[in-house]
Amino acid sequence: MNPAIGVQMPIETDSIFFEVEKTAKFLGKLWENFQEEISRHLPESYQKEINELTDKLETALTELIFELNNPVLTLATTGTTSSGKSTLVNFLCGDEIVPVAVSEMSAGTVTIEYSEKKSLIIAQTPGALWECGVWENITNEEIYIRLDKTMKSYLDSRESNLNIACPQSIIKYPFSLVKESKLTLPRGTKVKILDLPGLAHVGDEGNASIIRQCRDALCLVTYNSAETDKNRINNLLREVVEQVKDLGGSPARMLFILNRIDVFRSDRSWPDSENRFVESTTLSIKNELQDRLKEYRKDIDKIEVIKLSSWPALLGLQIRNGSPEVQLEACKRADNNFNGLIENILEDLPRNVQKWSSFERERVTEELLNNSYAKVFYRRLQEHIDSNFPYLVIPQIISKFNKLAGYAISEWSRQTTTAILNSSEQEYQKECENIELIRNSIHEFLEVSADELQKPFRKAEQGLKKSLTVDNESETGRDAIYYLESAITDLRTSITYSSLQDETAPLIEWRREIGKAIDTILEGVAESLETGRIELDNPYLTRVNYLQVNLLGKTLSKLIELGYAQEKAKVGWDFIATSESEKKKLKDINETLNELAIHLNIVIKETLQKVISQEEKRIATALEALFAKHLEIIQTGANEIAPNLSIKFPASDFTSFSLQSIDFLDIDIDFQAGFVITQKVWNEEVDVYVEKRVWWNFLWLIPTTVKETIYTTRNGDNAQIPKVETLLSGWIYQGKDVQLKILQKVVPWILEMINDLQDKINKNQTEVIDRYQSRLDKARDEIATDFERKQYLWQPLYEKSIDLSNELEQLENVLKLTRE
Repeated sequence: MNPAIGVQMPIETDSIFFEVEKTAKFLGKLWENFQEEISRHLPESYQKEINELTDKLETALTELIFELNNPVLTLATTGTTSSGKSTLVNFLCGDEIVPVAVSEMSAGTVTIEYSEKKSLIIAQTPGALWECGVWENITNEEIYIRLDKTMKSYLDSRESNLNIACPQSIIKYPFSLVKESKLTLPRGTKVKILDLPGLAHVGDEGNASIIRQCRDALCLVTYNSAETDKNRINNLLREVVEQVKDLGGSPARMLFILNRIDVFRSDRSWPDSENRFVESTTLSIKNELQDRLKEYRKDIDKIEVIKLSSWPALLGLQIRNGSPEVQLEACKRADNNFNGLIENILEDLPRNVQKWSSFERERVTEELLNNSYAKVFYRRLQEHIDSNFPYLVIPQIISKFNKLAGYAISEWSRQTTTAILNSSEQEYQKECENIELIRNSIHEFLEVSADELQKPFRKAEQGLKKSLTVDNESETGRDAIYYLESAITDLRTSITYSSLQDETAPLIEWRREIGKAIDTILEGVAESLETGRIELDNPYLTRVNYLQVNLLGKTLSKLIELGYAQEKAKVGWDFIATSESEKKKLKDINETLNELAIHLNIVIKETLQKVISQEEKRIATALEALFAKHLEIIQTGANEIAPNLSIKFPASDFTSFSLQSIDFLDIDIDFQAGFVITQKVWNEEVDVYVEKRVWWNFLWLIPTTVKETIYTTRNGDNAQIPKVETLLSGWIYQGKDVQLKILQKVVPWILEMINDLQDKINKNQTEVIDRYQSRLDKARDEIATDFERKQYLWQPLYEKSIDLSNELEQLENVLKLTRE
């Protein structure tokens, strides 16, 4: 247990954890009383089954209570370019332990776990060229230096070895977040900070495995408030979306931080300029997320966006808590860089920071923490945790409890008492007939429900096959996309699934995101040629192997040097090369354009692999929501048909997907950019001067110089060099062909997932009914109760089995009720 964390929680959070534990314990008590009473009236042959259920429940209850009292709060940090994300991590820790640099340093993942004793673990990863090991009782400076060396070694090695595994580090550290923010968490809560890599390294295999764990984390996303260039600001907004996609899950659990906000203090119009920036940026972030993540439209309306200047906030903590050397250095930095934040007390301070007294240093700390918005950040972070933490942690705990024991005791108690009530010979025959009716009714109900779920996707598949028979390729792509959108619209407007309008958006939106990635890169290439300046700064290319991006940039530079830029690139031109130098230039332009296409193919294919990976997850999340709704509907219907069988279709058991089953690696991208060079032969008029004796000259015996026109055969290389717009149009068209190829894989995969779901459902309900038949047979053979005994003994026990089922349902609904 962390002593610094064991404090009283706010009543809202405390009541949720307490209510879950109370309900689970009450369920355990109900079972204890029930099994004790029913055991007195059942044959010995039932005792083993009862004991096994009791043991399962005790184990499940023990684990539930332990996990409720020992939850893990994970804060995952990520951010846009130059947003000060590493400084934020250091601020949360209270000192500089994570490397900070102007260039991208955040390569591997760093996990910081709260501990009173400091240690560093750098895991041994494949191909590691840096020192790996465990260092106990390590100083802050040693942590910083070792991490700095590790990250630099990785980044340098990656230039020649793209397959080298990224570093994975764990720091045990008594970070200040727990102490300074006075976080009020459940006693026993373990807190850890997960420092995620930048966009350039988010796809590295080791990093990807860590990021997949982030869906249960509260995420802090930093944004660079100091950026002023409009194009870069637009890129930052796109980066925010990419970060959210990588983190997965709802933006509701993410806190968006406008970092480096102190930049506005130098404005004459401060604080008005700062407020206007916050309002406009908050709106821009929400709009960008709304546009690109329609499945979270309702959550995006409520996202938290807060101000912070993490560096001066960190300096404040260092002045207050650091060693004398750290305090002095922090005082110097605060005085050199943040006079604007301490201007209220600046005249009271000696100009030599070494002469600042402890009282004066504390005043500086308070000014820094207040004016950097650190204290507001702590408060908002606490509110964020209160609002989201229970709903990230508790569902998994309850799901695990139900899987271990909850569903089993509910089913056994309900089915057993029902079987005994129908165990007389006369009732037994009727109940056997009823079971067959139930089988047929549930089978028919499940078939109808499955058909409604499958129908839109079958329609899309049929339309896709039909569209592929069209002769005109442009019509093929357009029709295929139309069939998909039409089918999904049918699903989203159906009575059954209309509540999932937002959640199912990725089933259509993935296509747009792929198109956006292709178009953004192509437009950057076109803009580079039309302006004569390389414009490859966008979030998509940040994710691609930078060596390939560099080759693309060099090819563009070469084209610009060859004259394929600005006006000529905008309009194209006829090039007739007659001299050797002109012929070489024409050939160089052609070859360089072909090189451009080759590099585009490589870069866009790698980009699409990253984008498709994101969109796969979004599609899977949409299907999870769709399947969860389907399971909810069929569970309600099945229990209306057979209320005493306790049929359950828990979403956690039925909505797991094998994302790797969609194989996009064989999708070819073949952009073309060259042009045809032809040989041209023509007769060219040439004026020549010759000496002749002409009859009109009376001195005709004397030669006279005269001009004559002769025709000379010429040959040269001729080409129509295309304008950039023509190239771009062709590339975009080819990009749509890529979308069609992906579409041909997505729709069958979705149908395959639906079929797998239906197979699981059929298997599950068959097993439930079989178990009831078996329990009915056993009751007929071993109990066969008469009417009188049924009324005074078994009917009350049946009512108690219903209480058990209701209490289990109450446990599942605790979070839903607290949300309301």
